[in-house]
Amino acid sequence: MPESTRKNNSRASLKRAAAFLGGACAVMLLAAACSINYDEATAAEQTPQGIPDTVAVDVVHRVHKNGYVQVQLEAARAETYNDKNETVLSDATFTEFEDTGATATQGSAKKLVFHTDTENAEISGSVHVYSSTQKGNVSAETLSWENKPKLLKAPPDEVVVIKKDDGSSLKGSGFLGDFLKKELTFSGPQHGTYVTQDKN
Repeated sequence: MPESTRKNNSRASLKRAAAFLGGACAVMLLAAACSINYDEATAAEQTPQGIPDTVAVDVVHRVHKNGYVQVQLEAARAETYNDKNETVLSDATFTEFEDTGATATQGSAKKLVFHTDTENAEISGSVHVYSSTQKGNVSAETLSWENKPKLLKAPPDEVVVIKKDDGSSLKGSGFLGDFLKKELTFSGPQHGTYVTQDKN
């Protein structure tokens, strides 16, 4: 089938990509915010952030809705710091399920720092999110979430890559996702490929 390729080195917007990226990141943040059972947590060693109030290892946390698992979060380690209002997850993966039980979204990151007072977060280390419903994925090294204005950002020089299953892709720096406006923009250099299929 014929394909058309388009490269754009100016400010770009991908409203459709915002839908799956926003949903996926919201799931990760929701999962981090949920209370985790620390019944078997033990005292922790000193960490770079200080001494955690609680620690849990090999965490599996499920959020149920109408008798079905809606979200499953797994982390190698979860630490809470009450004085800082922080929850830190290490080697975190999450899965969001549709009502049918099919996987809707999957994601992973080496570290997630969730601020329980503001619901802001920093997500870092091989951040990867895939949406089977939107047929695309997003990858980055570092992202930060500002809950009140609903902004997802990457550091100015950080490269963020968005790929769709149809072969379309966009890669650039200066990433900002505005989920109130439902648009993603790259203020720095970017390039991409847009694939269309001729229906005739």
